[in-house]
Amino acid sequence: MLIPNRFSTEEIIKAVDGILVNGDMGITFKGICTDTRIFEPGYLFWALKGKNFDGHHFWREAINRGAKGLILEYLPKEIKLEEFPKTISLILVKDTLRALGDLAKAYREKRGFQIIAITGSCGKTTTKELTHKILSKFYQVAKNEGNYNNLIGVPLTLLKIKEKPDWIVLELGTSLPGEIERLAEICAPKISLITCVYPAHLEGLSSLEGVLREKLSLFLGTEREGVLIYFYDQAHLREKAEALSHPHKFSYGKEEGADLRLVKSEVKEDKTWVEIEYRGKKYNFEIGCAGEHNLMNLLGAISVVLATGVPIGRILENLPKDIKPLTRSKLFQRGELYVIDDSYNANPGSMEKALIWLSEQPLSFGPKIAILGDMKELGSAAKDFHRSIGELAGERVDKAIFIGEMAEFYAQGFKASGKPYTTYESVEHFLEKGFLEESKAIVLVKGSRALRMERIVEKLLEEGN
Repeated sequence: MLIPNRFSTEEIIKAVDGILVNGDMGITFKGICTDTRIFEPGYLFWALKGKNFDGHHFWREAINRGAKGLILEYLPKEIKLEEFPKTISLILVKDTLRALGDLAKAYREKRGFQIIAITGSCGKTTTKELTHKILSKFYQVAKNEGNYNNLIGVPLTLLKIKEKPDWIVLELGTSLPGEIERLAEICAPKISLITCVYPAHLEGLSSLEGVLREKLSLFLGTEREGVLIYFYDQAHLREKAEALSHPHKFSYGKEEGADLRLVKSEVKEDKTWVEIEYRGKKYNFEIGCAGEHNLMNLLGAISVVLATGVPIGRILENLPKDIKPLTRSKLFQRGELYVIDDSYNANPGSMEKALIWLSEQPLSFGPKIAILGDMKELGSAAKDFHRSIGELAGERVDKAIFIGEMAEFYAQGFKASGKPYTTYESVEHFLEKGFLEESKAIVLVKGSRALRMERIVEKLLEEGN
């Protein structure tokens, strides 16, 4: 990513506790870049390392493209300091990834940014987008884009912001212990929200308890006088959140006791009529937002806006009428065949919500069909989770197609329903052999990103049945 924001060598050194081994403190950079493929002259090349790459291998390419500086963990053997141009700063740090976060932290402190941080096992992207859209009616607001929600993306997002917005809304993601804690340290959020906690990334986080600990570290890293917002209906999340010593907490959900409560909702044509309760008073509104899971995301967003000080009446008066489901799922149509493309990723929580949403669609769409691929990173509990989702599918859909290494375990849970199903060993197998007998139906396509389930969506829409 290319970050056009001017920094001096001295600013970088102080923020990241680096050592200058070449150049001088007065050298300035037009910005920061982590990818030599998009590098521009005058920038500082930040050599990041990962499992399958090492930016240190591209230092020469950065120099050839006009780099004014390099930030490295070690000196590649090809670099001869006695021959290195003195007009180029060369900075050494212990860990370039941590140094990137340290720079973002220092920059955030210097600029006085107010951060809203959102995490959760599912719904965080939708909630972030809704929060940004509603909050923008009242404030100047920035956000992180796309999948810039990790230890690289969040710092780069902060470093890219030149003006001072009233609020910055950040989605935070994790797959390993300690990532949310580090992101919270970088951001020091004033308002934090946890959408829900389900089994996800268990290969890194071990168990549901591990996921819960990881997500709760966001609350622990929130300013002492900040606001903690959580989904009330999950007892394991509610109990842990309420036990924290932060004085300002706020909850949303359907269950009695939530500070902002969904009382009822009813779908009428392309609108959802909603009744909520806040501080003992009920409010009604309509929204172009399908599915109860999206209403929960909307309530989460409203909770954040309330925490910034906007009254509930003003929020509802300014609620955009054109909000659609802002999840990664998209609805496509080919004749009388409707396809819900939710192929970006999957875990048991998001699978459950997607199947419930499918089952709530009008009968006029025709039979409800689920094409489900493996849910990855579930560790030793993977088989049980797939059986459980298969059982839920049996309750919610008319027909199922299961794909991947876990297809047979989906099928084991589904069998009790007595409804038709098919299994395929891979997406490639489905593309070679699979087809739908139905010319009229609504079809959900969902699975972990590794399976590239979007190819099935393309087949259904381009080739038909």
